[in-house]
Amino acid sequence: MMRPIDHLFQNRSALEPERGNRRWLQAAFALVLALMVVLQPLSVRAQENYPIGPGDVLSVTFLSNSQFNSKAVVGNDGTIFLPFAGELTVAGRTINQLRKDIPVLMTGSVFRERVNGEELLVSISPEEVSVTLSEYRPIFVDGAVNSPGQQPFVVGMNVRQAIAAAKGIKNQFFSVDGPDIRVREHPQVLMADLVGVMAELAVQRALLAGAEDIDTTEIEDLNAPPILIASAIETARSQVQTTNALLEEELAFLQRSVKEAETRVMAALRHEEVMSGIVLSEREEVDQMENLVARGVRPSTLLIQARRLYLQAAERYSGVQADRLSAEDSWRELVLKQNQALREGALKYQQRIQELAQRESALRVQIDLSTAGLAELDREGEVLGAPRITVFRKLGDQALQIEVTPGTSLLPGDVVHVRFAE
Repeated sequence: MMRPIDHLFQNRSALEPERGNRRWLQAAFALVLALMVVLQPLSVRAQENYPIGPGDVLSVTFLSNSQFNSKAVVGNDGTIFLPFAGELTVAGRTINQLRKDIPVLMTGSVFRERVNGEELLVSISPEEVSVTLSEYRPIFVDGAVNSPGQQPFVVGMNVRQAIAAAKGIKNQFFSVDGPDIRVREHPQVLMADLVGVMAELAVQRALLAGAEDIDTTEIEDLNAPPILIASAIETARSQVQTTNALLEEELAFLQRSVKEAETRVMAALRHEEVMSGIVLSEREEVDQMENLVARGVRPSTLLIQARRLYLQAAERYSGVQADRLSAEDSWRELVLKQNQALREGALKYQQRIQELAQRESALRVQIDLSTAGLAELDREGEVLGAPRITVFRKLGDQALQIEVTPGTSLLPGDVVHVRFAE
């Protein structure tokens, strides 16, 4: 059965939990909860008076029993379902109100908890329950944008950011060659492409030079919207940092491999040197034994044994030599691979820089031509005006239609509609 919170909290005192020997635990939980509130970001605290509505997501956290933690999406009817509270109407209430009311609604609920093999009945106290707004309901952008649809709401979001997330306003550059109107490239679209090309060009040049940051001079000199330039620079810097980190990791791996191969070569050389000494010693023993056997001082069986030991040492020496040669081959292969990776990287960056430079030149020519010889025309040949932006917003039972500017702040659930004047 649905439980409207306003009605339930008219008699809140009847729901207060029993105290007793759990006071110390409740005090501890109250301290933890207070710390959580103090450490909340300012942007979240600023939204505490925001009215909850369908599509918002509430999180309920049990500080001592995380198995009961849950998230609830506010339905179209403005209700949610929570453990130990049931179905509640929350639409129109603020998170501050729910943070106070929901824990009290759960007070007195009992669950079983196993401690040292024994089942205990534990009741919930309000200090153990934390309620937060974890996700806002999304906004929607439609009309003359390149990618209409739903977008997640971010605190502080404005109309310009929503349209940018929708991949910008549609191209409205028309020619008047008849009923089959062909859309031409707009100078602003070309400029956006040029900003992207220049940003990637700066990235490739930084990577080729081994720099940790990009040169932003040429990008900042472009006659493009500041927000577009700032976004491109931020993305380019992030790309340089990420790519450099990956390259450093790959190079460090190759360097470690080369170092390990060098260590194996040195160990093989030392082993070879030791075995060489053993072979020489066994050869001298054979020569000495041959002399003694020839003089009749030693039996021939000792000479046979000495020759056998010499042959065994020589065979082991050959194996050690083979190991050393194999280690040297591995080392040379890794050094070659390391140098080849550096050369291929440099060639790849140079080739990409050349391609981007050609693209840059072509875009600059297209921008010059389009701004000099074309006008924004509609089907009748009349100049098109700036796009009109309308926000449809619902506040309680009231539906609003607001003409806005790109800098207008948005609220969760807003619908942004972009159109050109007819």
